[in-house]
Amino acid sequence: MEVGPDRQDNDERLVARFLQGDESAFDGLVTRHRQGVYRLAYRLLGSHEEADDVSQEAFLRAYRGLRGFRGDAAFRTWITRIVINLALSVRRGRAPTVPLEDAPELRNDADGPDMALRRQVRTAVGGLPPRQRQVLVLKVYEGMKFAEIAQAAGMSIGTAKATFFQAVRNLRARLAPPAGVQDGEA
Repeated sequence: MEVGPDRQDNDERLVARFLQGDESAFDGLVTRHRQGVYRLAYRLLGSHEEADDVSQEAFLRAYRGLRGFRGDAAFRTWITRIVINLALSVRRGRAPTVPLEDAPELRNDADGPDMALRRQVRTAVGGLPPRQRQVLVLKVYEGMKFAEIAQAAGMSIGTAKATFFQAVRNLRARLAPPAGVQDGEA
C-alpha cells in the first residue's frame, strides 16, 4: 500500500468529495487501496478466504465510518488500522490449524530450495505473536515507516520499533539451524 505525495493528495480529495455527497468517490478509494488491503489481510491471516472476507468488511466499515473520519491520519493509515483490528478478531476466533503446505505427508521440498525457504519463512512469520507479526508485516511487506505503523497499530513509535526488533530476533531464532548443524547438512 505505497502512497506517495500525489497519491495522498488524491486520497484527501476523494475523501473530501465523498464527504460532500459524491459517493462514487469511494469507488476511487477502493480501487486505489484494494490490492494493498487484501495483501495486508493475507499476510496477517495466511488464508485467502479470510483475507477476502476481511478486505470486504474493512471497506464496508470504511464506507460506513467515512462520514466520521476526522482526517487526523491519512486514509491509508485509517484503513490499515481497520484491517489490523479485523484480522486480530478473526485470529482470536479461529481454532488453531496447521497450514496445508506444512502437513508432513503433503510437503514437497522438490519445489526447490527457494520454495522450501519461503515456506519456512512464512511459517516462522505466522508463528510470531500477533502484535509482532502485524508490526513486521507493516514494516517489511508494506514498507510503512515506524510513525505510520505506530499510528495504524495504536502504539508509540518506540513501542513499534521495539516490537519490530523483537519480531526480527524471534524470526532469527526460529530460522536458525539447529545447534551442531552446518550449512548443507540438514
